[in-house]
Amino acid sequence: MAGEATLGVILAGGRSTRMGTDKSLLRIEGMPLIAHVATRFAPQVERLVINANGGAARFAALGFQMQGLELIGDDGADAPGFEPQGPLAGIAAALEFANRNNFRRVATVPVDAPLLPLDLVARLAAGTEDEAAVAAGTDGMEPLFALWPAQFAPIVAAALADGERAVHRLIQRLPHRVVSFASDGGEPSPFVNLNTPADAAIFERGSKPHRSS
Repeated sequence: MAGEATLGVILAGGRSTRMGTDKSLLRIEGMPLIAHVATRFAPQVERLVINANGGAARFAALGFQMQGLELIGDDGADAPGFEPQGPLAGIAAALEFANRNNFRRVATVPVDAPLLPLDLVARLAAGTEDEAAVAAGTDGMEPLFALWPAQFAPIVAAALADGERAVHRLIQRLPHRVVSFASDGGEPSPFVNLNTPADAAIFERGSKPHRSS
């Protein structure tokens, strides 16, 4: 499916400051958070990679659970004094990787979303390939749950170079469509994100964490 396939990217390049520890490796119901995400996301794409900074040693303890998943860092991540620039930098790196490896589209999800929709990519891909598609839940647009044409790589890179860091602002400037995943309120949002130890504790007790912006 060269030139037609979708590359899936788990955005795990943040510093997890609110969690107080690497949220990717946080054990939820006996399994690292990133493994929960990968399990739901991998069947939806032709190839899955992780956007993370700091090298492969960060995930060495995961062993077989993440076997074969390549790590791609942000541009300049190996430079002395590197500081993460947020998820938009991860998206830029993913789009560059997609073009080098002949993928037509990039699907992104954050590492802290263990309930991400099992049909996310299929529903985002239902429109034209010349625009980005972004999910929306009951709380509005969820810009990290998106499908990006690989051809947008230079646009995203230029925005990042100009100082843009907000994914939602960039999406608003691009050709895009919003796909609703709004629930009826009876189930936890598929976009629940675990940002703090309290979020993780509540999630393990089976309740919906307070959504952090």
